[in-house]
Amino acid sequence: MGRAAVFIDGANLFFTQRHLGWQIDFSRLMAFFMSGYASVKANYYVPASEPVSEENAAFTRVLTAHGFRITSKSVKKIVNKETGVIVMKGNLDVELVVDALIDADQYDTFILFSGDSDFIPLLRALKAKGKEVIVYSTQGLSARELLAEPGIAYCDIAVLKERIEQSRLGDPAREGTFAVSDQEFSVRLPDIGELFTGTVLKVQPYGVFLSNPFHVKCLLPLSFFGISKYIKDLTAIVRMSDVFAVSVFHVNISREIPEITVKLVDKKMVEELASRIDG
Repeated sequence: MGRAAVFIDGANLFFTQRHLGWQIDFSRLMAFFMSGYASVKANYYVPASEPVSEENAAFTRVLTAHGFRITSKSVKKIVNKETGVIVMKGNLDVELVVDALIDADQYDTFILFSGDSDFIPLLRALKAKGKEVIVYSTQGLSARELLAEPGIAYCDIAVLKERIEQSRLGDPAREGTFAVSDQEFSVRLPDIGELFTGTVLKVQPYGVFLSNPFHVKCLLPLSFFGISKYIKDLTAIVRMSDVFAVSVFHVNISREIPEITVKLVDKKMVEELASRIDG
């Protein structure tokens, strides 16, 4: 399993979701890629309006909580001196291209979320560097030149609906939503003792950060692994493909991005991790 880098053209993805008629759950999207690669670095490029609305700030927190690096710049108002027409400009294509080339040594597979043919020179350059190149978009919003480009794998986002669609949680008493344009995200916080499964986002010496359905930072501390053996290097026994069944131990809402602490409850996983220590 190689290293992947996901680059998302946020403006293009917004119109893609509107065209599809459903919204992406970015926690599930990250988990989807984590299941296929040893490591995933996700980058999201989006124009920013001033002042920043509460909804956009909340959306930023969701992406950050699930490991996305966000690059944004303010939308500019350009006035045509001859016609007086105001044009809004907030394109981040150049930033995306520059970052993709600078970081090229850090990934084996380049994954682009955009149907814009302007990225073809970048895709060709990365192919020349020996990178696998995959484009995610959808029929009707993908440039013909992009679809016809040789050596590039194309995936229609529509076929991933069951795996990455944003679902609505059904408990109105604990559920809140915020919207970014026509998109809604759940901000429900879990109950203590609530069970869920999460995939690995990042491994640190003190614990593992997991994906989760609540759009919060989720830490499985080393002390909650339930392993009696001494663990010298957590990164040596936890794999990015691991899936953890956990129970919520603590919910912290005092920070900008809520945080939850969880305990490992899967006995088979505990045994598997313990066996890796000896191995």
